[in-house]
Amino acid sequence: MQKPKPTPSFAGQFLKDHRNSLQLSQEQFAFELNLEPRTLRAYENGERALNNIHELRRIADLLGVEPERLGVAASIYVPRTPADIEEVIKRVWLLVEESRLQEARTIIERLTQDLRSHIVSEDPQLLTSLARAHHTAGYVVSETTRANESYEAFFHYREMESIARILNNHTLLNISLTYQGDMYRRLGNITKAITYLEAARDTTPQADTAARGNGMQLLGRAYLRKNLVNEFEHAMAEAEQLAQTFDPKTSSTQGHYSLGTVYEEYGRSYTDQGHMQKAMEYVDLAQANLPATKFWKLLVMISRAIILIKDGEMNQGVQLAIDAANQSKGAGIERYLERVYNIQDYLDKEEDYHLRKQREIRQIGISLREALGKGNREI
Repeated sequence: MQKPKPTPSFAGQFLKDHRNSLQLSQEQFAFELNLEPRTLRAYENGERALNNIHELRRIADLLGVEPERLGVAASIYVPRTPADIEEVIKRVWLLVEESRLQEARTIIERLTQDLRSHIVSEDPQLLTSLARAHHTAGYVVSETTRANESYEAFFHYREMESIARILNNHTLLNISLTYQGDMYRRLGNITKAITYLEAARDTTPQADTAARGNGMQLLGRAYLRKNLVNEFEHAMAEAEQLAQTFDPKTSSTQGHYSLGTVYEEYGRSYTDQGHMQKAMEYVDLAQANLPATKFWKLLVMISRAIILIKDGEMNQGVQLAIDAANQSKGAGIERYLERVYNIQDYLDKEEDYHLRKQREIRQIGISLREALGKGNREI
């Protein structure tokens, strides 16, 4: 007689359904869950039971789902270790690189919410991981919200600041102050933004190089919004110098400050100042120095579109902007979409300007014809 086909457990069936909803292969999904592909295959096929509470909780955290959906009773509490938290943080940053921002946000917000209600320890290692989780959450939330909703990221950066002060950790404190300053810049309060960014620079001398360089880059951005060009150049020169002294892959900013980000910042800034050739040279440098992931490719695409359009290469620039808009929508990156909206605003203003000039020229022509009258046009 033929053996009956094994039935997957409740958790095994959930993993299979969830993987299919994400349109991932078993190999891809296993990698994201830190499982051997054959182990995942055994769970999904019912060849192996998935009933270890700690493993179920770990997988629930990595997926950002309620443990009950994997069959874990709500009353069962499994304390998280720093290693557990760091594993989720690592997965979220990988999702950011792949431009799976909404998925990343769901996971990190659920984790920080659970940690707030369960962590009461004063263990420095656990608190450090909690602060890093808030850093991750603040960044992801800021990327998935519009400028006027930046206050949603403040909560995480302020929580990070509080923990950093308890630990007297200058690197964590620098990052938290820096990003609070950048949120104020997005909200339009440039004076307060500079106050926070300068505080990050001046009050955290023991912060690591990546944190200090990231703060200088964002301070340079704020200075330029205030038309402080000399201060902008000084801050960016320091950010560029610091970016050459560490490995972005292992930095406290999770690779979101590097020589590539400094070059991209220069490119957008010189575009705003009307130096188009210089701007394009820096965007080319940014592309050469940034990782070849969807997140960074999209950033460079938008910067290049802005330069092309402002330099008169409308067709090529607009096509890039359209591609960037579609990809940003699909990825849920509102921050990138805002830059595309800014392109549309620029085009609308240019159209209004040229219409006004046409009307002025037409009126001048009418006045000249009236002055000439209907007399002989020959000279």
